[in-house]
Amino acid sequence: MKKIILLLLVTLSLASFTTPDEAAFNIVGRWKGVEKKSVGYLIFQEDGYAFLEENGKKIGGKNFVENGKKATMTYKFQDMGKLMHIDIVVTIVGGKQTQSLLGIAQKINNDSFKLQFGFDNVRPKTFDKNETVVFTRVK
Repeated sequence: MKKIILLLLVTLSLASFTTPDEAAFNIVGRWKGVEKKSVGYLIFQEDGYAFLEENGKKIGGKNFVENGKKATMTYKFQDMGKLMHIDIVVTIVGGKQTQSLLGIAQKINNDSFKLQFGFDNVRPKTFDKNETVVFTRVK
């Protein structure tokens, strides 16, 4: 009986030294990215809508016009620890047509991450320094 109690105490004390998993990365907010002297912003809202902004022009969200048709822009975010998936999805309202930019991202710290989008509905597998943009949270 003493051995069982001792084993239980050792097990409980070891468990107290483990660190909790790091909190999931919070993507919600306004993010500034600089690419080849061009500044752009990604905005991820809590309700799942996304916006892109460049040179003062903002597109996306719940209701915008894409090629003369009403559309919505949403995002999907999956934090898988070291690597994250960020997808921008444009859906034509009233139709089944969607276009997606599939991306991979990596957290630098709580207020910055690097991001690379793939084209033709293909998610990149690795980061290419010429295609990767670092985004910083705008506070």
